[in-house]
Amino acid sequence: MVKTKGLYHSGIPVNDLDRAVTFYRDVLGMEVASVARDDLKGLGRADLRSGSSMVVLFQRPNPIERDALAEDGVTHQAFAVDSDDFDTAEERMRAAGVRIHEVPVVERRSGRGFYFFDPDGNLLQLHAPPRGYGRSAVAGT
Repeated sequence: MVKTKGLYHSGIPVNDLDRAVTFYRDVLGMEVASVARDDLKGLGRADLRSGSSMVVLFQRPNPIERDALAEDGVTHQAFAVDSDDFDTAEERMRAAGVRIHEVPVVERRSGRGFYFFDPDGNLLQLHAPPRGYGRSAVAGT
C-alpha cells in the first residue's frame, strides 16, 4: 500500500486558458502562481493559489462543449471561503455573470454550500463553515 499524505493539487480541464485564468482570478480571488506548458502534452497550464492549496488549470487538447453535471454527475471542486464572503458570494457572482446551479444553498453539519459553473461548464462549489463557527476557520466538505 502507498499511504498518501494529502492533496498536492486539483486539476481542472479548460477550453480557453486565458478566459479560465481570468475567471478563477477575478471571480474566485485566486492568485496566479505560474503559467507554463504541461509536462505531458505541452499544452497550456496555469497554477493558481487558493489559500494554501493549488489549483491547476489544464488546457484541453481539443475544446469541447459539454454539460459536466449531466455527463459526470456531481463530480466537482469545492472551494472554501469565510462565512462573511459566503453571505454575499452568490449575489456578487450573479452580478459577474456566473451561472449558478438552481439547487439552493445546502446546509449541512459540515457547513453551507452552493454550486455554480466556470466558463467551461465545470461544476464547482463554494463552501463555508457552519453558522457560528469561528470566523477565521474554514471547514472542509
